This record gives sequence, C-alpha cells and structure tokens, in this order.
Amino acid sequence: MSRFTFEYCLVKYVHDPSAGEMLNIGVLAFSEATKEIVGKFEIRYDRLSSAFKNFNGDHYRFVVRNLEHTISQVNERIKQSLFPSEFKRIEQVFRSIVPDSGLSIQFGSGLAGITADLEEEAERIFYRLITSQAPQKEKKSRSDDEVWTVYNKSLSRHKITKYLKPKHFSSENYDFKFDHTFKNEKHHVLNPVNMDYANSKSMQVKAIKLLGQSFSLSENPDIGKLYLLLGAPGESSHNKAYVKAKNLLSKIPIKKEMIEENDAEDFADHLSDVMKNHGVFDQ
Repeated sequence: MSRFTFEYCLVKYVHDPSAGEMLNIGVLAFSEATKEIVGKFEIRYDRLSSAFKNFNGDHYRFVVRNLEHTISQVNERIKQSLFPSEFKRIEQVFRSIVPDSGLSIQFGSGLAGITADLEEEAERIFYRLITSQAPQKEKKSRSDDEVWTVYNKSLSRHKITKYLKPKHFSSENYDFKFDHTFKNEKHHVLNPVNMDYANSKSMQVKAIKLLGQSFSLSENPDIGKLYLLLGAPGESSHNKAYVKAKNLLSKIPIKKEMIEENDAEDFADHLSDVMKNHGVFDQ
C-alpha cells in the first residue's frame, strides 16, 4: 500500500476569545496527494460544560454537525473537480471551512506526517490527542453518540462515513432528523440505538419511542431501509430486558436490520459491498 504525506491540526472550541479560554475538540487532516479532508470531532460536551460557565450544549452540537457537513461538501467538490486540488496547505482548508476566525471554532498550528490511510491516521491522532486526554469517570449509561463511535470505527475503515449525510424527514404530522443516511433510490438510515442504561426499564421506553416514530415514518415513500446499530447493555442482569426491547423493535413496520456491536466490522464490510454495487460510492 502506497504512503503519502498529509497535514493535520487540532480543532479548538473557544468559549471566550477575550479570555483565551479553549479546549481541543477534534482533529482536521488533509492530503493534497489524495485530495481528501478528514475531520474527527468530539460530539459529547460534558467535558466542555463542566469547564465553561453558561456553556450551550445544543449550540455546540449544532456547530460541530454543521462543520462535519461542510467538510463533506468540500470533499465532494474537490473529488469531482478535474483540476489539481484547490488546497495546498492545511491552513487553506480550515479557512475554507470556517472563514470567520472569530467564531467559537478555531484551529491550531499545522503539523505533518506520512500515512497509507488518512481516515485511520486521523482516528489515531484523535484518540491520542483528544479522547485519551479526557478525564475518566464512573460510567452509568451510554448515549446514542457513544454507540455510534463504536460502529464508526469500522465504517470509517471501509470509507463509508464520508458518504453519509444528515437527512430530515417531515410531514404534517412529524419531523424527524437522522445524522447518518445515504441514498440509493430511497434514503437508507443508519441509526445508533443505545440500550446500555443504568436502569433496564429505560430500554423499553426507548424501544417504544422508536416504534412510535417508525409508524409515522412508514408513511414516507422516501424511506428505504432502517439499520438499527444497537448498543447492548453492559450488565448481564439487563439481558432479559434487552431481549424484550429488541422484540419491540422487531415490530417496526419499515424494512429494517438490527446490528450488534460485535458484528460492526462484518456489517461495515457488507454495507461497503452493497454501496459499491449500487454505485453509491466509487469502486
């Protein structure tokens, strides 16, 4: 496998520019050789909310999702261009993504390296400089975003995540947004579903909520298949409740598939083949 040079920088959340208050929240990587940009960001904000007074978690999540969407759009533009990459340095990349340097998202100094896979390299840098630096605390339950990170590792290795986009489904009676979808005639949804709760009854509540949403969505002709990426409970005493919750999810009236975390790699491999065979992304 051929290796190529790349540049990367840390992405910082700046709470108060005048006070210089900031924390690292992600990594931006770019390779001119492959005309590829990869961004890895911390979507959970408990570390930020505990560090900064009056921190707005909803706004932060909106900014990060918008940043991911912008990177996806820029990647699509440079991939389709017949000309050499419009970017030469990482500084040009982040100026294109966030042109106003006075915003709450800023970027650190550019660094360089050599890799054979930019996606995996960005994941390693993100873990080394961001994830591993977060203080560890007693874990009571997981979130859907944490479940997504488990599957995202395998999906990223198969180059799938760059083709996933957020999608709104709305009608007179409902309005739902999913963060990870792809279109193959119809829209197919990858929906992380946490079932790892401190209280096992929360699993049933979650399953009933998803079941109710699905009945509304079943009326939408644009819905193709729903992939439920499950996050199983860590406590063995919750296994019976987990089985009951999955029985409820099996009643979802949409074409669906439930995936377990242990099968994340096999699922990513299968989905990669499906997307290639249907022309969703390059062979």
